[in-house]
Amino acid sequence: MSPASAPPSSTPLLEELWPLLRSRLRLILKAYRIPYPDTEDLLQDVLVVAFCKWETVHTHDSWLLGTLRRKCWLYWKRKRNNLLQAVDMDMLESLSEPLAPVQEQAERLWDLETLAGTLCRRHRAVLWLRYGLGLSTDEVAERTGYNHSSIRKLTCRTVARLQRELVARPRRAGPKSA
Repeated sequence: MSPASAPPSSTPLLEELWPLLRSRLRLILKAYRIPYPDTEDLLQDVLVVAFCKWETVHTHDSWLLGTLRRKCWLYWKRKRNNLLQAVDMDMLESLSEPLAPVQEQAERLWDLETLAGTLCRRHRAVLWLRYGLGLSTDEVAERTGYNHSSIRKLTCRTVARLQRELVARPRRAGPKSA
């Protein structure tokens, strides 16, 4: 029996379904926001699986659409996992930097307290409320009785003053190398 004389099979050919499903396949790819270069790869994957399982599939059109949806879902799942793994490694490396010794941290805190001691009482209070306790400018204004618009200006000027004083101070001599 030659292919020309073979009885027509009840399963539709892919060539017959393709024009009917083409617009629906495009809609699925758009809905999943698959980048254009990757759409060909996903469609090829679907067609390869379809070629292998064509005879065992009952409703070919639904199966093709469902398989494409699944491939799109897996595409984004792989992308998310790759992104998470890349971020996790970078974050872990940045977090693995050694911490300053306790004595060095205590010295920095002492230096900061000494510097803050040069400020007037109201400036110290505003800095402590804003940065020490993490209050918003509205909350600081409410607690100190200042105008809301002046709190931001006051904190910026105070921090700038601390920076100028820090730069003006002579640096302490470190350990001498022999």
